[in-house]
Amino acid sequence: MFGYIIPDQQAMTPEARWRYRTAYCGLCRRMAALHGLAGRLTLSYDLTFLNILLCSLYEGETPTVCESGRCPAHPIRPVDWRYSGPTDYCADIGLALHYYSARDKWQDDRSALGLAAMKLLERRRSEAEARWPRQCRAITAGLAQLAEYEAAGCEDLDLVAGCFGSLMAELFDYKADRWAGELRAIGGALGKYIYLLDAWDDLARDVRRGAYNPLKGLAQAPGYEEQMREIFELLLAQAAAAFRRLPCVEDADLLENILYSGVWLKYRAKNRKKQPRDR
Repeated sequence: MFGYIIPDQQAMTPEARWRYRTAYCGLCRRMAALHGLAGRLTLSYDLTFLNILLCSLYEGETPTVCESGRCPAHPIRPVDWRYSGPTDYCADIGLALHYYSARDKWQDDRSALGLAAMKLLERRRSEAEARWPRQCRAITAGLAQLAEYEAAGCEDLDLVAGCFGSLMAELFDYKADRWAGELRAIGGALGKYIYLLDAWDDLARDVRRGAYNPLKGLAQAPGYEEQMREIFELLLAQAAAAFRRLPCVEDADLLENILYSGVWLKYRAKNRKKQPRDR
């Protein structure tokens, strides 16, 4: 369900691409430092966006560390990376999200991959949980509620997408401070977008397999594709409006690139495949 909140690399300058990469590598570096090799496996573009957003919003509250060196993914040439206080938070949240998601897959479907991932991440999970109990409670409660909706075959989009949106809103609320309202609005809107875009993307496969998908009923109605496009536009407009209320200066161009362009890349790519080709 992750990997939709991505940058539009083609619309970036070389300098902007470098800054995005340093933030991505900085998050990866802290995941490894806090949680070992298993932590690196939980790295995602979505968490990188949250990392950049929080580091920009809370710029100056903790020192920014800028370093360079080699890593397992880049053993020949050294790479640059940077991170600050919120990066550790994102590393912890990434591990907790992947652990509880894997646990649910094992409990619900007896997925061998879910069990393997759960065992791999289990030892570090308690450390992240101790540091961020509110957020980890939101993950467990949100995934449990979502599993109930899915088991019941719920097609009420406000309920199922709203459930994942509420979970993400809690994770974006880093400190429960004066910026909580805007951060929760961004996380809530993006959470709903991620859930619905994932369902939209998987619809044909889920229909073939007889698997749950909340869009099965809606997809039979006239104007389905137009309606989904309108839903996506509304959710992303809500996220962008909340972002504009935040005093982000550092890396604001990266955040705007992702929110205004990057989030649409996978939708557009999938839509192109759906279009009939000229004969």
